[in-house]
Amino acid sequence: MSHDAQPAHAGTSEPPRGAKLAFSKPHLEPHDLMRKLIDQGMSIDETSALPYLRQVGGYRMKGYWYQWQDSRTKKFRHGAHFDHVIRRYEFDRELRRATADALERIELTVRTVISNVLSKHEGPHWFMKARIFKESRPRGTGSNLARPGQRKPLLDKVREEVERMRDRSVFITHYLATYDNPALPPSWAISECLTFGSWSQAYRDLANTGYRKEISRRFKVEDPAVFVTWLHAFSVLRNLVAHHNRLIGIQSSVTPGDYRKAGLTFGKSRTFFVSATVIHYVCGSIKHGPDWRDSLEALFARYDDLNIEDLLGFPMDWRKRPGWSSSANRPPISTA
Repeated sequence: MSHDAQPAHAGTSEPPRGAKLAFSKPHLEPHDLMRKLIDQGMSIDETSALPYLRQVGGYRMKGYWYQWQDSRTKKFRHGAHFDHVIRRYEFDRELRRATADALERIELTVRTVISNVLSKHEGPHWFMKARIFKESRPRGTGSNLARPGQRKPLLDKVREEVERMRDRSVFITHYLATYDNPALPPSWAISECLTFGSWSQAYRDLANTGYRKEISRRFKVEDPAVFVTWLHAFSVLRNLVAHHNRLIGIQSSVTPGDYRKAGLTFGKSRTFFVSATVIHYVCGSIKHGPDWRDSLEALFARYDDLNIEDLLGFPMDWRKRPGWSSSANRPPISTA
């Protein structure tokens, strides 16, 4: 059987909508789980399978085998082998590692560009100036008071992170020990504390369209509204990668918006290919940035038995698609 065999769809074991069941599944030791998989029709080499069941865990590995399992009978399709599961798992693990490297470079560049642009126009403590941000109001009300579940203002996040890092970061510790006004460190110091999500929020909430455009243009994006969606998607993907979530088969709830000026249109696709394309476009604007395409080419070559269109949404001609062709390479930007 091919490693990328199509999933079984026959039957369903889910209860009717609204109905719930009492949980009754027992704990299984790795060796017992292996025997159960064999009984369900999977071929297994014990020497290769047991280390993964013991160290990675059966529940996590299930994310790479359930596609070959009948949801009603729990029987595996003919030819299913645990070695195929391992191949998919290792491919996904290497893909996460490459993605993490690319997103790290993007995150560092994004926060540096935002910090530099806003510090130039508003001073190094720009984040303390409420007037440069859009007023936050709960939808449908005239109040600007926060309600449960509403996103915290950026300044509140800065305060929390500075307090959390006061004894952990040499930058924060030095500032607090040396200065008493302003109470918070400058932008280039708090850059070491804030999450990618916070920087995404800071960009989204900027009231001055000129500032937003100056920042997005550093990444060859003329439309700030598009860049808002890209930063949000990057921050969500970064969290998925950091928490070791699967990338193969992903249908993300948050995807980058189309950038028609560069020919980047994705329709309703929510696969990894969408995010990968935008990552490549942005990496082309970072001097000494990651060789994202080369990393993917090498990974796909090592796992050429897997179908990247089925697993990741990469079309057969992906190298010729907008955002990937050699003509799409652009001069790198400066963060100044």
